[in-house]
Amino acid sequence: MNGITGLSTDEAARRRALHGPNALPEPRHRLLRLIARQFRGIFNVLLLAAAAVTFALNEPVDASFILLFVILGTSLNVYQEYKSNAAVDKLKAFLVRSVTVLRDGRSQEIAIDDVVPGDILILESGDIVPADAIVRQSRNLLVDETTFTGESIPVPKMPATAPEQESHEQHRLMQGVVVIRGNALAEVTATGTHTRLAAIAATASAVQVESELVRGIDRISTFILRTTLVTLLFVVLANVLIERGDADIPHLLIFAIALAVSVIPEALPLVLTFSLSRGALQFAKRNVIVKRLSSVQDLGAVDLLCTDKTGTITENRLVHANSYQVPDAPCHPLVLARLAAHGLDERIPEPFDRATDEALTPEQRSTANTVSVLEEEAFDPALRSNGSIVRCADGVQWHIRRGSPEYFFEQGLITGEAQSWLTSEERKGHRVLGVSYDDGAGARFGGFVSFVDTLKATTNETIEHARRLNVAITIITGDAFMVADAIGREAGLVTGPDEVMEATAFLNLPVQEQHKRVGAVRVFARTTPEQKLQLIELLKEGHTVGFLGEGINDAPALKSAHVSIVVQSAADVARETADIVLLENDLRVIVEGIRLGREAHANTLKYIRATLVSNFGNFYAVAVGSLFISFLPMLPKQLLLLNLLSDFPMMAIAFDRVSEQEVARPQRYDFRALYIIFITLGLVSTVFDFIFFGLFYRISPGVLQTNWFIASVITELLLVVSIRSLLPIERAGMPGPLIIGLSAVALVVTFALPVIPWTASFFEFVRPSSQHLGLILALALLYLVCTEVVKRPVVRFLER
Repeated sequence: MNGITGLSTDEAARRRALHGPNALPEPRHRLLRLIARQFRGIFNVLLLAAAAVTFALNEPVDASFILLFVILGTSLNVYQEYKSNAAVDKLKAFLVRSVTVLRDGRSQEIAIDDVVPGDILILESGDIVPADAIVRQSRNLLVDETTFTGESIPVPKMPATAPEQESHEQHRLMQGVVVIRGNALAEVTATGTHTRLAAIAATASAVQVESELVRGIDRISTFILRTTLVTLLFVVLANVLIERGDADIPHLLIFAIALAVSVIPEALPLVLTFSLSRGALQFAKRNVIVKRLSSVQDLGAVDLLCTDKTGTITENRLVHANSYQVPDAPCHPLVLARLAAHGLDERIPEPFDRATDEALTPEQRSTANTVSVLEEEAFDPALRSNGSIVRCADGVQWHIRRGSPEYFFEQGLITGEAQSWLTSEERKGHRVLGVSYDDGAGARFGGFVSFVDTLKATTNETIEHARRLNVAITIITGDAFMVADAIGREAGLVTGPDEVMEATAFLNLPVQEQHKRVGAVRVFARTTPEQKLQLIELLKEGHTVGFLGEGINDAPALKSAHVSIVVQSAADVARETADIVLLENDLRVIVEGIRLGREAHANTLKYIRATLVSNFGNFYAVAVGSLFISFLPMLPKQLLLLNLLSDFPMMAIAFDRVSEQEVARPQRYDFRALYIIFITLGLVSTVFDFIFFGLFYRISPGVLQTNWFIASVITELLLVVSIRSLLPIERAGMPGPLIIGLSAVALVVTFALPVIPWTASFFEFVRPSSQHLGLILALALLYLVCTEVVKRPVVRFLER
């Protein structure tokens, strides 16, 4: 090994103790962190407080149900997310976890965790570099730095022969890059948390983004809390002022607290969990792992999906596109290019070598097989070319060069016609190699061959599907401007020159201009890792952003995006950061996932609309009604039972059918629309509650409480049928079978409770008369009609 012996075993052990393992810190207490995440928003905390108050009211059954909703929803969330994280951890088992190093003067296979600074790595084609290192010796070394740079073309690396060269990228290897061709001895300079990869991981952990779902639920929770407290304060004070010394303050406070608890939509965590789990199961059928359950609904809010082009828009596989042959050349330029291809025997063939070999016709391959390669010349970065010395069947020797077109321009070999062809190919985004040959009479130009990373067969269909869902797609790539521009145009993303920019040029614009133009650019080219994060942050100001990445360099941008998505082969840091992991690199799955997210959001919003309208409509009627009578219009236990019975079928709304109109646009919590619907339809609900109150309050407390309870359950169930869609009821389609089934069960229980002696006694109901039941049913149907009549102009107003 040219005098290089590596570290001794004792010295390696000393350095291992000093520097620690060559690994990033593993996340600790993952289960506890997942549980804590369920209480990051205030809603579950609000429910726990409601359960505690209900226990204090001596209503253990109702309190237990509230706790059951919280525990069940939280447990299902934690189980789903923990199982998904465990599945991602299992992917690591498929990675190579050992490396060959030089120690005690001989090669040894050691665990990657045991690599220390100063170790000499023995690297060959296909190896993943396990730590930051400097190349000391190499032969034809080409590495793939896509995970860091986003550039899909392999990069040559050269040995550092002087100390001042060690800081140059040309001589350095970063942890995570892949050796494409050749072999090398490289000295480790940094391991573990001191590598470039670790620095990127630290940047990713510093970037924090709040879930759209958590933010929306928190706003709804705050609204419910404030509205309830203000109303109850008014009701309690009004009762005290009206009744003066006769007011039963303790009884009044218990009633007020029970009324407050009845407003809280305690089934919301379960509805969310059912909706999101349903989406996660649909994802699982498509080979997708959902690590953060709430990301299913966050995906429904996405209106801008950012992705690299390689492997998602294109096949990530170069193929021969075109050739330019000089008239007097001895053979086709593909044959000359094939004779200079040295990497076909490697475990991972160099992309140009493989594409050249696959493009040969049988006749061309036969010609190439008659030529013997005498000597291979490694890629020379200064000349941007490599070469071969070959012997033809007639004994004549050729010196072949293959490389960048610039090399042949500098040699003065290219004619005007060839230059025109080259310009045309580069405008198409094709990558071009030139070839020359020298048979002893001087170098002569042999022609050009061009290659292209073709679009996936599904790309255009996927982009069209995204357009139908009103989702824009933006390519953020490290590739050259012309390549990125051509792919953008071929995919139908780019229609004008202003829609493609190099990231550096864009970020050099005035800040105000950046904010103005960022959403209109469909392709960012020549993007560095730091620029990806800057672009995502800019785009988030006007969009809900999903980001599909895979490289180490993508980790900070992934963490910053509202929804982060990676492929199975992504770097560990990227997988750890991501919300969603694709087992197959297919953009279609994500676009379809956006639809699933919108379905989950639509069903959750149905529950929120229905429960706010019904609960608050009933809440205001009962609260105000208490001012006009000397007894409680509904007992605390009856209020809590009403909430439980009406929520029971509402939980099934998570499995309801969703119309095309509801998934056509990004789903967000539109609080303006929510408040307008709550006020208008809630007013209808309150008016009908007052009608029921006016009909029965003079008869007796028991009759009022029983009939109002029955009427409230029926009207709330009918409200779900109406408000489950903002379309007219005749165009909304049938509710899901589960909603119909559970609503029927709730109705049966509601009619049975006042009739069964022991339940009637426990809840203090009286047996309703058939006349009263007929009147309740007739008014309930009239309520459904009125709700539909009011809903239609409200929806038209909101759509303006």
